[in-house]
Amino acid sequence: MIGKPLRRVSFVFALLAAAPYAHAQAGYPKVAISSCVAGAASFHGVNPLILNAIIFHESRNNAQLILKNRNGSVDVGLGGLNSIHFAELARYGIKPDHLLDGCVNTYVAAWLLAKQVKANGNTWIAVGSYHSKTPEHRDRYAKQIYSVLRSWGAVQ
Repeated sequence: MIGKPLRRVSFVFALLAAAPYAHAQAGYPKVAISSCVAGAASFHGVNPLILNAIIFHESRNNAQLILKNRNGSVDVGLGGLNSIHFAELARYGIKPDHLLDGCVNTYVAAWLLAKQVKANGNTWIAVGSYHSKTPEHRDRYAKQIYSVLRSWGAVQ
């Protein structure tokens, strides 16, 4: 799985104007995709289902989540954005407390994923690199995201 190109995940959805969620069609389970995920994925050119799986894995969709890591870093919000990125985000005017806004966090998560796709291609390495560039951690993370997608019936 690791190192192979991502299989195109077919995910057909329609945004509902009055509701914040789109629902999967074509036989997939009803996976909530917020309009922020759809917009962020489209804006940054990443797969919305992959982005949604990362968000689910990182926070179980809890926008207010703050986790302190053993190494002293902090993961914030829906996408579990690590404090290692705070200095770069500050150059764009994004402060750590802004990441507690679900939509801001989702757009930043999509930006981070897009950076990894640009560097590594549309591969599981890119997905794993969202979490870490260390091969052991990267590959374990990619497998975790794959497992989320598998539990949703989006991949085999």
